[in-house]
Amino acid sequence: MLILAAACMTAAANAKILRVSNVSGSSAPYSSIEAAHDAASSGDTIMLDVSNIRYGTNTTTLTKRLVIIGAGYWLRENGIVDEGMGSSKVQLFHVKAEGTVIKGIELDALYIEAPKVIVNRCKIGSTGIGLEKGSDNCVISQNFISGALTSRGGSSVRTNFIQITNNIFSFTSTGASSFGGFANSHIAYNTFRTSQLYVGGTNNSTFENNIVQTIKDVNDGSNSYANNYETNIIHTQATNDFIDKDYYALEIPADVVSKYGAFAGDSPYVLAGVPSGPVIQDLVVPTTVEMGSKLNVTVKIGMVK
Repeated sequence: MLILAAACMTAAANAKILRVSNVSGSSAPYSSIEAAHDAASSGDTIMLDVSNIRYGTNTTTLTKRLVIIGAGYWLRENGIVDEGMGSSKVQLFHVKAEGTVIKGIELDALYIEAPKVIVNRCKIGSTGIGLEKGSDNCVISQNFISGALTSRGGSSVRTNFIQITNNIFSFTSTGASSFGGFANSHIAYNTFRTSQLYVGGTNNSTFENNIVQTIKDVNDGSNSYANNYETNIIHTQATNDFIDKDYYALEIPADVVSKYGAFAGDSPYVLAGVPSGPVIQDLVVPTTVEMGSKLNVTVKIGMVK
């Protein structure tokens, strides 16, 4: 059992927590993100239960500064749970509120049109992440991203001061990962499981401590590349998105893993994308209790770092 604790550390003391589940028979008060979003106030937290049914079939637009938390992805495959839990799946978020936080969600695609948005421990599909004009100072960290990470609108629309760290990129459709439209940004400790990192429309940015096969930069020469590890080892299984516990131990030498790529640095990639904070690991509730007696409930809470 893995349940995000209601006393979520990311929620402010005076903020509400709104639980959403689209599973038939669930006790959650909301069955859609849109309904919870409409009921929420800025600063509230929306928690998405796991489900084998995607939340929404179209774009979900976020216009309030919220924290949206799912349970992660590949939970059974990575040994986080024994039973067949799915992910908290969403088709597409279009974020229009400054300071929005998205954690532990499996998304087909993500568009960001606001500054200071944090995307952490999510799985993003082949459409990737598009940063629109004005989405400066965003943080993209510890995610598994199958698509490109670019500014929507082309290289003439540059977003500034983007922090892109400890992500795994597996852009299998063309074999190349695309970066475009950034300025004054920091790209560090990422692993590119692709044949090439293609950098276009980007300037005055720093690339360091990444694992990558090759880098093609078609910009003005203002970008800085330092201490990256170039190897073709990581491309051998790029057609298989799933990252298991043994993958890096088998494919990349231990001394490389400790210094370069998604599992290095101060905030290493977390298998299965389980969001940080307290979780309920076990819950024991008696099936019956005598009238007037106490209901003894045992709750085991752990902390995910």
